[in-house]
Amino acid sequence: MSNKIKQELEKVEIPKELHERSKFGVMKAKSEKPKRKLKKLAIPLIASAFVVFSAGVGAARIPSFNNLIATVSPEIALMLQPIEISSESDGIKMEVVAAMNDNEMAVIYVTLQDLTGNRIDETLDLYDYSLTGAQMLNSQIVDYDEKSNTATLRIQGNGGESLNDRKMNFRIDSFLSDKQTIEVAVDANLSEITSKPPQTVQLDMNNIPGGGGNLYEKLNDQGVIQVLKPNKTEITLPEIEFMHVTNIGIIDNRLHIQIRWNKGNVDDHGYFYFVDDTGNEIHPTSIIFGIDEAGNTNYGDEYTEYIFDIDSVDFEEQELLGHFVSNGKYTTGSWNTSFKMQSVQDEINSDLNKNFGTWSSKSISISPLGVTLYGNGKFNDSIEIDVRAKMTDGSVQTLDSMTIFSEDEKVKVKFIPSLPLDVSKIKSISIDGKDIEF
Repeated sequence: MSNKIKQELEKVEIPKELHERSKFGVMKAKSEKPKRKLKKLAIPLIASAFVVFSAGVGAARIPSFNNLIATVSPEIALMLQPIEISSESDGIKMEVVAAMNDNEMAVIYVTLQDLTGNRIDETLDLYDYSLTGAQMLNSQIVDYDEKSNTATLRIQGNGGESLNDRKMNFRIDSFLSDKQTIEVAVDANLSEITSKPPQTVQLDMNNIPGGGGNLYEKLNDQGVIQVLKPNKTEITLPEIEFMHVTNIGIIDNRLHIQIRWNKGNVDDHGYFYFVDDTGNEIHPTSIIFGIDEAGNTNYGDEYTEYIFDIDSVDFEEQELLGHFVSNGKYTTGSWNTSFKMQSVQDEINSDLNKNFGTWSSKSISISPLGVTLYGNGKFNDSIEIDVRAKMTDGSVQTLDSMTIFSEDEKVKVKFIPSLPLDVSKIKSISIDGKDIEF
């Protein structure tokens, strides 16, 4: 396996759908993690940093485990728990290499190797997969070895202590590869197009798969909103064959751009955004819905409407761009494994009373997988919290990504490091500049 794992450990960033812009340009992405059409979820999850696991006896004698840690420091290797259980279907081998959980999060490493063809590449993305007892799964490819045609993925999900010493089942039923990413400028006279009031239809926000963006919660609270009447125009974009624009207009001082996805495509997705001369980007709120034969909105995912606050965009000074992704290969099979999940052994728990505005923490927990704050209130994701681990050797580990669990006024926020924490060597945890000694 190549040295990409070590590189990933050293440079992991929170996944972003930000790419270099090229007017009317087309490029093939090699590592962009696609966003699915969002489902309506009560608990948000921001998945990001690369994490690893606690070690078991005999780990050094396991070949695939050695491949995983070949370029990782010995200190990290000692924290890994080997699994090494495989399943093969239709000439593709899946192997669960390592796994671990703490009180909030379960993480496993999985490899996929095509033994007979070229269905696996560096753009691989799991599509239909599950892990017993874990919710809100997220997968991220962390290494691709072209020589052996093997992809290594990190699977992360909510589950926590309920998974301790439990027999788990991980299965994959389908995955995507040969991803094509298209970045294109929209050559349309928006001032002229939006000069006339558009025709609209009602949309019941309680009868849609979901959406996302800054305005989504406000629109959802309205219950019923107005969206553009579908199929009033047909604007195609260069190099994009899997969707087209079906209407553009202004509703309630907001710019709406509606598109329709072609039938038969699997997980095609994307978004529009505005950018100015300085590179500042304005991203939309999106709403997903369907249309019946009579032209009435209903539950479905054939249409997406992108909504911008008109006060934040300038048609003359800002450029409208589209960022869309299509997958060339959709592979199905039956890859199925069972194993026992082990929890981390080293963990520190302490009281921590701190006010974060809309919520307050009551306690803190520290494990190799991160720092977790427990509290009450309503989490405000616009507030940034700086968390760092100061080690006894003087080094500092920044925890620059997080997962959020918020329900019934209970808040858990887990801050994840780019490298696992050696809990025995933590001197203090810094939260917004305030040190908590251990």
